[in-house]
Amino acid sequence: MSKTFRHIGANIEVMLDANVVVYALFPQAHFHERCKQLLVRGAKGEIRLHLVVNTAADVIHRAMVLEALAQGQFQKSAEVVNHLKQNPQTIQNLSRYKTLLRDLVQARINILPLTYRDLHTSKPYRDNYGLMTNDSLILAVMKREKIQHLATNDTDFERIPGIAVRVPG
Repeated sequence: MSKTFRHIGANIEVMLDANVVVYALFPQAHFHERCKQLLVRGAKGEIRLHLVVNTAADVIHRAMVLEALAQGQFQKSAEVVNHLKQNPQTIQNLSRYKTLLRDLVQARINILPLTYRDLHTSKPYRDNYGLMTNDSLILAVMKREKIQHLATNDTDFERIPGIAVRVPG
């Protein structure tokens, strides 16, 4: 069983999974307060937070979808995505995603690049542990950057030896 965010000591390097950032951004999310407090610790410099660039893109994408969903016109994310694709002006009228990248940087979240080599390094995580591509890329970048702690609400990562998974719970 994973330890919680409370078990992340001072001056620790922590990789963020998209779900943690999304929960922190949206007050209606179940783990909003716990995830927000983790980001506050990073902003204060107590811990060092990192996000892979494709994970940052996923957070921005989810912010678009959740903002459109909150407008009450749709019941499901898939309906929202379809509507946004067919109505690009709707995207232009959304506001939250437009400042999100700046907000992440202001929160002292270090956005890390992906490389071709990371794609190769990520393959064993898919082959040996059955992880999805984006999850395996997070681990490849963690390996490259020598980051051992991962803040996530995804229990799939618990299968991976050598990773200190920390959950909001």
